[in-house]
Amino acid sequence: MDDAATHSALVAGPGEEDRRRPGSSRLTLVALSILALLVTLALSAPLLPIQDPVATDYDHVAEPPQAGHLLGTDLHGRDQLSRVIWASRTALFVGVVATGIALTVGLIVGGLAAYGGKTIDSLLMRIADIFLSFPVILGAIAIMAVLGPGSRNVFIAIAFFGWPIFARVFRSSVLSVRQSGYVRAAKVLGAGDFNVFMKHVLPNSLTPLVSYGALAVGGAVLAEAGLSFINLGVQRPDPSWGLMLSESMGQIEQAPWLVLAPGVAVTLTVLIFIMLGDAATRALDPRRRMNS
Repeated sequence: MDDAATHSALVAGPGEEDRRRPGSSRLTLVALSILALLVTLALSAPLLPIQDPVATDYDHVAEPPQAGHLLGTDLHGRDQLSRVIWASRTALFVGVVATGIALTVGLIVGGLAAYGGKTIDSLLMRIADIFLSFPVILGAIAIMAVLGPGSRNVFIAIAFFGWPIFARVFRSSVLSVRQSGYVRAAKVLGAGDFNVFMKHVLPNSLTPLVSYGALAVGGAVLAEAGLSFINLGVQRPDPSWGLMLSESMGQIEQAPWLVLAPGVAVTLTVLIFIMLGDAATRALDPRRRMNS
């Protein structure tokens, strides 16, 4: 890369970056649009003219998509469209709350590790390593076995094994930012450690967490579906994408629409958050912008 190209890459703003990669920009816009639609449907579910998601009708069991039931009915005659929409409320709630809890704990632990000295740093990171040695979904299953099944315990179980990644990412970012020139300059000018941390270190250390946070929400949505699939998450008759898949697995050949609707919902939601996390990484990481 010659000097002119290097200078252009360094000064290019987000708008210019998007123009250089129109395909990526369009995909991000599509992902944001679908997410906005999903959130709108989830929040407005009680106001929508749809059927009761738990009301059974055994005169219309496992009916294919038709005018009265756009996504068909399940094995208990419940409207699939209504259940998919209501299940999105649970999925997004668990994803956001579980990620929020994990992020908060990770920030506290990562900050203490970065500023607490070698002994505290080593102790906290070894604890994080212990948690990281367990896959999140397996750890969540163990926690659910202790707390018991139910939607209220799902986000606790997911967050319990999700905070170590946030802690490690935040610790690494803080240690890097602390060595920057503007932080040293602030200290030379007499700023206290607390003021330096709040005004300079913290805001500039959160950038890596934005992209990982989006990925974590998608992972939490997938974990909730997995826990509900094995009957440790949302309990019948409440709607959940994972529970809907579990109830319909034996009917794939006879009634494929029962599996298709929740399966597409889970896949699309997780894919959206993966795309947004990747877009955030490209937008916030100047090194990746320069190499694009």
